[in-house]
Amino acid sequence: MNFNTPKSTSLDFSKWTTVSTRLVKSEGKREPEWMEWSILDSIWDGLYSSYFLLYKSEPGADADDVLPIDRLTGSLAKALEHFYPFAGRLIKPEKDKAVRLFCNNEGAPFTHKHFDSVVSDLMDVEQFEPNELISGLYDVYPAAEVFDASGVPTLIIQVTDFKCGTRCLSTSWSHKVADGFSGTHFLASWAQIARGEPISLLPVHNRTLLGPSKSSRLAEPEEGIGIRTFKLSRRRMNELKAEALRDSQVGTLSTANCVSAHLWRLITQKRGHAPHEMTRFFNFANCRPRLKDCPAGYFGNCLAIAVSPVTVGELLSNSLGHAAAILHKTIKELNEDVIRDFIDWLSVNKFQWSSIGDELFMPGDPRSNLHTVQASWQNWFPFYELDFGGGRPSPAFRNAFRVDESFTGMFFALPTSIPSTQGDLSISVYGGKNLLGRLDDEL
Repeated sequence: MNFNTPKSTSLDFSKWTTVSTRLVKSEGKREPEWMEWSILDSIWDGLYSSYFLLYKSEPGADADDVLPIDRLTGSLAKALEHFYPFAGRLIKPEKDKAVRLFCNNEGAPFTHKHFDSVVSDLMDVEQFEPNELISGLYDVYPAAEVFDASGVPTLIIQVTDFKCGTRCLSTSWSHKVADGFSGTHFLASWAQIARGEPISLLPVHNRTLLGPSKSSRLAEPEEGIGIRTFKLSRRRMNELKAEALRDSQVGTLSTANCVSAHLWRLITQKRGHAPHEMTRFFNFANCRPRLKDCPAGYFGNCLAIAVSPVTVGELLSNSLGHAAAILHKTIKELNEDVIRDFIDWLSVNKFQWSSIGDELFMPGDPRSNLHTVQASWQNWFPFYELDFGGGRPSPAFRNAFRVDESFTGMFFALPTSIPSTQGDLSISVYGGKNLLGRLDDEL
């Protein structure tokens, strides 16, 4: 679902020229193989994680001096030797069968385009709205899921040149193949190879590590999904943290929990639910450091959902510190036993977002995405360290589109500089137009 309409200039296809297209294949020689999904991969279907990085050349310099195409494609071929699922295809072997991952080295589509204008004519970097035309998905991946014998690529790359000398590198990968940690692990490794350095952390492709540990049996719609992006200053984050710590009995609270608690309360208030109704906060947490047998380089999806349920009345009648403490407790309790139970539960239940927590997290309360706030903290992703030999990007964006109602109330937190612990954050909130219109500018 294309939920944001780019500027009219971006829809003027006469300004777009395709310079070249190619399939970049792994340099390594591997026998084709069907890679089995882990149960945590099964959560994700047609979603692609799409990001782009802007690299600015010096006045009078050529964009190829900053980000040479030959260096990008050559180093990509070397990176795909290690991250070979990104050279494969998503295939439905038979009609109505589940999508499978075929590591056949068909290659990642790599498109080089030219936009006959400056960056500001295509996007507003201060109030960025997702734009499909710079992602590469527009040409390669159909708007409706279509899987045939040839399959669809797991990784799609587009480089766009602008008249101002800026070069844009866009990468889009299937979330079913890799979560954000694995995806940015790939990007960081690709950049290391482009700089002539060895990969610092090799990927681990053994997805059986996250298999079920035992046989387990656990007993007003919003329309027109859109996005608003806010800048959250470090000063404002420090104020929220100080307020939460002052009002909480918990001695230590993370900045992420304090900001999440603030947004949970704000979005819930703007929705206008009755005090007796339930609201839930979904925190997507990286499980790699929480599982003793899971290596840091595990490649795939290794995310669990920490769910915090309370009534609307409890959330809004108490302090910010009370909400932050709830989130702190839920994250703290997300240990190996809980994660393994979650994997077991998924292995015997057909997954639906609305069913999360039925008996594992929060029994007996109503289910509705309109009562849910979801957080994806990506401030640790190394976007501003992605130097391919010509300098670091500025800025970087999550270019999300084709989302549905399951995204309403979800926010993504991205860094705006390095180190990420000192700079401002970019907060992108997804929701129905009626919800987004009620959000204030001051977050």
